Formats: sequence, C-alpha cells, structure tokens
Amino acid sequence: LKRKQHKHNCSLGAAVGQAGFARQLGRRANWYGAVAGLLPDLDVLARPLGGEWQALVWHRGMTHSLWFGPVVGTALGFGVWRYYERKRRCLENPSPPSAESNPLGAWIGLFVLGLLTHPLLDVFTTFGTQLLAPFSDARFSLHGVGIIDPLYTGLLFIALIIGWKSRKKPKRAMASAAVALALSTGYLFYGMAQNDLAKAAAREQLTRQLITIDQLHAYPTVLQPWLRRIVAWSGDEVRIGYISTLRPKPIVWSSVKNHRGNPRVKALIQSPNGQLYQWFSNDQLVARLPEADNPIIRLYDFRYGLIGHEAKSIWGMEGRVDPKTLEVSDTHRFRLRNADMGGMFRQMWSILLGKE
Repeated sequence: LKRKQHKHNCSLGAAVGQAGFARQLGRRANWYGAVAGLLPDLDVLARPLGGEWQALVWHRGMTHSLWFGPVVGTALGFGVWRYYERKRRCLENPSPPSAESNPLGAWIGLFVLGLLTHPLLDVFTTFGTQLLAPFSDARFSLHGVGIIDPLYTGLLFIALIIGWKSRKKPKRAMASAAVALALSTGYLFYGMAQNDLAKAAAREQLTRQLITIDQLHAYPTVLQPWLRRIVAWSGDEVRIGYISTLRPKPIVWSSVKNHRGNPRVKALIQSPNGQLYQWFSNDQLVARLPEADNPIIRLYDFRYGLIGHEAKSIWGMEGRVDPKTLEVSDTHRFRLRNADMGGMFRQMWSILLGKE
C-alpha cells in the first residue's frame, strides 16, 4: 500500500515540475520534481532506526509539516542550482542549451512546491498528516481518496506521457500537466463530496431505525471514490457497513461490541504505547476481549477494514495484560493476515455496482 502511495506523490511532484518549470529547466523539472515529491516519505526510515512505535510518531510528521517545503525546499533548490552552475563553468562551452537554463528561482520554486504538495495530497487520505509538527501533534485527514486510487494517478501519468512525447514543445507539456493538476485536485474534492453523501445517507437510515449515534464516520476504500466504509458509534456498540454513492442501497450493518470499559482494556490503552496508538488512530479503537485464559488484548483501528471481516480491522495493536495486576507488557502492532483478498474485492465491486 505504501509503495502505491509513493507513486501518487512521485507523479504529483513530476507533474508540478512539468507544469511550472519545464520551459526553464527542461526535462530536469520532471525528474527533480519526482524526487521532491518522494523526499518527505524518507521518514519511513524511523521504523528500522527507532522501531515500530517511533515510526508512528515520525511518519507523516515533521517532513510533512507545512514549514518543511518552504525551508528545506529553498535549501535544496539552492544546492542543485549551485551544482549546475559549477558544472556549467567546468565545460569548455559554458553556455547551457536554451531549453535548459539554470535560474535560481526556478530551482527553489520546484523544490518548494514539490515538497509542499506531498503533505497536501496526503491530508486527503485517512491516515492522518501532522501539518503543524512539531508545534502541534494534531493529525489532519479529509477522507477524500483511498491510499490506492488509479484514477487520480492515471490523470497525472497521462500528462507526463504527453510531456515526454512533447519534449520539443514545452508549452504543450506545461499545459497538459496544468490541466491534469487541475482535474486531479478537483477529483480530491469530489472524493470529499462523496464522503459527505455517504455520511448523510447513513445518518438518515439510522435515524429512521431510531438508533442514537454518538459518532458517525465515513472512510474511502481502495481503487475508486464511490464505495465508503461507514462506522457508527453508539455507546459500547459499533456498527460497520458499506455504501455505494454510485448506486446506493440500504446499508447492511454488522455490529461489534466495544469493550473499552473493561479494566484490562483500559490498562492497555493507558499504557505508553496504548496512548500512542490511541493518538495515531484518532481514538477510533475498538477493543475485543479474548477467551478467559488468554491474557492478550487486541485494539483494532476501525478507520480501516476489509469487507467480510467487519469485526476486525486491517491493523491494530495488542498487548499482554495480567488479569490480576493489570500489568501491561509485550505490546506490539499487528496486521490482518490470510484474508481472502479476491473474495473481498469481488464483494466490494458487487456493493459498488448495487448488486448487494
């Protein structure tokens, strides 16, 4: 999933370079724009360096903050400009081709925009982006698109292909990228509108059923913008369902008992790693109690789930909690494995097209 997300950011950075700087920098604008679009995700190195818990703190943290692009982008742009200046002076013919000049402002603008558009794209997903880090640890998420969306990436790839074939016509390359950026940005807001439609339909259905709701959330699913995962919180009961805004039908709900009030669960959530995971998930945690002789407690992040596995989620955390002392130990993160992905995708498209 993360590799697919990197393609979004790489394509976006390349398109930004092509739209704004192809005339001044030539093809270098695409390549360096793609690099700038990927650089904020170097925070994934926090996992091998700091472990699985530190990765939650650093990923989409300071490298995704709004100050990072202007500050680091200016430094990188200056560095690349200086590199090409030195390279040009070492050549026997110091005049660079007219299609690839070396203006300092263009290099700085390319890196600043490439780095800045990365977190602005990420904020449209559900994961949560710390736009104000390190001054605030608030996680912003607009739930516009899924982490894998070929329609979004496809728009940018088409523009990049046009630009590649129009390398001797920079105006055409820049225009195609500008159009793709406008359409893809509109697509993100279209996704947000689909989320609002899904929430409104779910709220109306629950109101007709006389069900009181404390919280109601809608989340995008992968590959398309119309199928939304609905999570409705009502006391210690959580309802999960899916709705297609393309061909809406009444939601078929699954209900899960949330054991957040259990002393063992409270002990796990109040542990240092439990509090960290509660922050990471925006407090969308559902606790499931094991059998009486099992000391392992699991917390599921209900922002993410798979059709057919409504009582679970794609990932979460677990820890060993002593039933007598409530001492917490051996906490770690987990992923849902051995799921029938083929069956899940078939059911997803069936709901999307109104067949279920």
